[in-house]
Amino acid sequence: MAFMLPPDTLPVTSAIRALAQTELTAALHLARAPAADLSPLHALRKRIKKTRGLLRLVAPVFPDFDSENIALREAALGISGLRDAEVLHVTLARLTGENAAGDAARTLAAALPPPVVQPDPQALAEFAAKIEAVLARLPQWRFEAEGWEALAPGLTRTLHQAQRRMKTAAKKPSPEHLHAWRSRVKHHWYHARLLTPIWPEVMGAHVSTADALGEMLGDHHDLCVLQATLPGPLSPEAAQALGAAIATRKATLEARAFAQGARLLAEPPEALATRWGKWYALWREDCLKGGL
Repeated sequence: MAFMLPPDTLPVTSAIRALAQTELTAALHLARAPAADLSPLHALRKRIKKTRGLLRLVAPVFPDFDSENIALREAALGISGLRDAEVLHVTLARLTGENAAGDAARTLAAALPPPVVQPDPQALAEFAAKIEAVLARLPQWRFEAEGWEALAPGLTRTLHQAQRRMKTAAKKPSPEHLHAWRSRVKHHWYHARLLTPIWPEVMGAHVSTADALGEMLGDHHDLCVLQATLPGPLSPEAAQALGAAIATRKATLEARAFAQGARLLAEPPEALATRWGKWYALWREDCLKGGL
């Protein structure tokens, strides 16, 4: 099942449950499947992120949102450390070059513990148990609205939060503020992906822009994590060279992110929700007629 509202006559809340079921079942399968590397781990973490984004879209009309969001977040936290260890190596690899910063990056990479290459079976078992518990509750999920009324409040709320966090990050571009902004950009990206069928030709560009912005902010966060490890085993001169390269790259990403964010988040959330709501109504009408 693609991560978007299906073109059928199901109530939208039934589609939400079906999408969550698909994502969580896939995550559970990945957690239980034998693996020789971390690729399944990355995939199942994405499944959880997608499910949390999905639920945030209906959060204002989903009484159990807080408890289920916490349950999913805690499940993901149990396996996040494996990814964090790998990020430093990946980020350093992007900074290697034929200069002092590149030499420092290679020196630091050699001094770091090697990235984990296999998932921890115990961590995966604990993750699976937590996801099983969520899946057991899923059939009882109830929503207090239907149709566009179930989607518009969450869409609007997330956009408001993204705009506020962007303004805060612009005033004080700290790692914490930029990372907080990224989280809401990612959630909006998931929401736009889910709603792509309402007008694919137009929504596709919006989805791509949100995705690119989230990736920029993610790269910025990874650089901040790396920067926090300095000087580590490096000499003062090497640490200074690598720190300068990191600062330059961060500044470039910040400039691009704020320019991209200003365009993505230019419209008042209520206006965007009204416009998308009209497209949603036309799409549903076509679905009911069998046109899609």
